[in-house]
Order: sequence, then C-alpha cells, then structure tokens
Amino acid sequence: MPAQVRPESLSSMKSLLYYSLAITATIFSALFLDRNIAEFMHLHSQANSLLKLLSQTPLLLEILAGLAILSCTFKLWRVKSLKLAVDLTITLILASITRVSAKYLFGRTWPETWVNDNPSWITDRIEGFHPFAEGLAYNSFPSGHALFTFALATTFWYHLPRYRPLWIAAMCAVFIGQLGQNYHYLGDLLAGATLGTFIAHMVIIATQSRRSRRAKA
Repeated sequence: MPAQVRPESLSSMKSLLYYSLAITATIFSALFLDRNIAEFMHLHSQANSLLKLLSQTPLLLEILAGLAILSCTFKLWRVKSLKLAVDLTITLILASITRVSAKYLFGRTWPETWVNDNPSWITDRIEGFHPFAEGLAYNSFPSGHALFTFALATTFWYHLPRYRPLWIAAMCAVFIGQLGQNYHYLGDLLAGATLGTFIAHMVIIATQSRRSRRAKA
C-alpha cells in the first residue's frame, strides 16, 4: 500500500472552501431546484435495471469494506490492511449514527410516494422539512445512500489512491442511480455526499494524528 499524503486540515482554506460550496449547493438545490428536477425525472425517467443497480452503489462499497475488515483476521494481510480496516470501521459506525440522526433531525418528505401512502411532491404536492417527525415518510434528507457511498469511497481513496477512477465512478453512480429512479431530491444527495465526505475526513485526520503521536512516543 502506498504511503498516504497528509490529509487537509478541516480548518485549511481548501477544506473550508469545499465544505462551504457543498453546503451552499445543498441549500440552493433544496430551495430552487429539487421540485423541478423531481417533476422532470418523474415525467422523463424510466426505471430500469441499470439505474437500479447504480442506485445500490453503497452495497458494493460495504462489501469491499467488509472484506477489508475481515482480512485482518488473517495474519498475512493484517499488516497491510489494518489501517484501512480501522478507518473503515470507525467511518461505518459514525456514518450509521449520522444517517439516522440527520434524517430524524430534518424530517424531509420524499419526491415520490413509495410506502404506506407517504406524502410526496409528485403525488400530493407536499415537500418540506418537518424536524423530529417520526416514520419513514420523513426520511428523505439526507440521502443515506450518498452518505455511505461518499464516506466509504473517500476512505478507500485515501488509502488506495491508485484506484481513484473506481472511487470517483462510485460517487457518480450513486447520484445517477438515485436521481434516475427519482428516489431522492438532488439536495438530499448533495447533503449526503457532504456529510459522508466530512465523516471520512474527520476519521482520517483523527486516526493519522493518533498514529503519528504513537510513532513519536
């Protein structure tokens, strides 16, 4: 595994600019783009097996993460994959907590009606945020699929940069699949992508800092 470069500090100008732009894009999309995009996708998109496959991108990354973590049970692979496995484990835990908490906190309705006649923009002309509302009907924001995809892909990208095209493809695929199926608003996906990247970023910085301190001790 190649040596990793030092990750950008959360307070660096590059990081601040990236997260500021990502948050701005999310808010702009939620206010001005999401409803129109949902209507367009409802009218013009046709569900197919390819889009459905792309929408399940996080499953592929979760399988890869599971294999990386399980590889640590074998002495031959433990040294090579331990750092990656630790970062993936922490990232998965934090991503799971964030996904559930954020959906409950924002309580956004879905673009389409999926289960139990949930209120939606396409069917009921209802779109909004209802903080702390309970039930799957209010779980659209942020996209858990985008959150997990970007969290895991960012972690893999840091540890295995030679496969960068694969990680970028995964990030693009989840947007194409989720939007193509009209599963989520664009703003949901942008929010999930931002949170996922942020979680992985924090984990990488924290674990690398701890490893550096232990190496100097």
